[in-house]
Amino acid sequence: MTSADWRSPDLGPAQTLDLGGGRVVRAHVTGEGPPIVFVHGALVNANLWRKVVPRLDGFKRVALDLPLGSHLEGMPRDADLRPPALADLIADSLAALKLTDVTLVGNDTGGGLSQIVATRRPERIGALVLTSCDAFENFPPRFFRIVLAPARVPGMIPIGFGALRLRPLRRLPIAYGWLTTGPIERDAEDS
Repeated sequence: MTSADWRSPDLGPAQTLDLGGGRVVRAHVTGEGPPIVFVHGALVNANLWRKVVPRLDGFKRVALDLPLGSHLEGMPRDADLRPPALADLIADSLAALKLTDVTLVGNDTGGGLSQIVATRRPERIGALVLTSCDAFENFPPRFFRIVLAPARVPGMIPIGFGALRLRPLRRLPIAYGWLTTGPIERDAEDS
C-alpha cells in the first residue's frame, strides 16, 4: 500500500460502489443506526473525517472518497466532474448503499455539493449539516476557479499539483497552510 492509499482504520472498511458508466466511488462504512454520510472537499479524501467518525457511536457512519483530487478509484477520462454531476454521484452512492433519511454532512467543496444534492435529489436526505463550506454564488470560490482551471486540461493535474507531494510545500498558505492549526499526521497528510 502506498501512502496515497492509506485510509484511517477508524473510517471502517471500504466498499467499492460501481455506479454505472465507469463511475466508481469508495465508501467507508462503520456502525449501526441512523445513517450519517460525510462529504469531503477538493484535494482531500475520506481521511478528513477520521477523527469525527469514531466519536459517533449509535449511528451508521459513511465517509465517501469522491473524485475531487485525492481519491483512489479511477474515473473515465471523459467523466463529468462539474458540480451537478458530482452531486448526482453522491446521491447515487446513497442509493447504492440503500440509505434513506440520511444526515448529509459536507465540508468545503463537499458542503456546496451537499447543498446541490439536497435540492436536486432530496428523496434520501433527512437532514443537512454544513461545516465551513462553499455556499450560494461563491461556489466554487473565485480563487479555486482560477487555481483549478488547469485541471480541465487532460494531464495537467500532475503538473499543476505534483508539487504537493513535497511535505514542506503543503504548509504554504497557498496550499494547506491556512486550513490547519497544526501539523497533520503524516499518513493522513500523505494520502
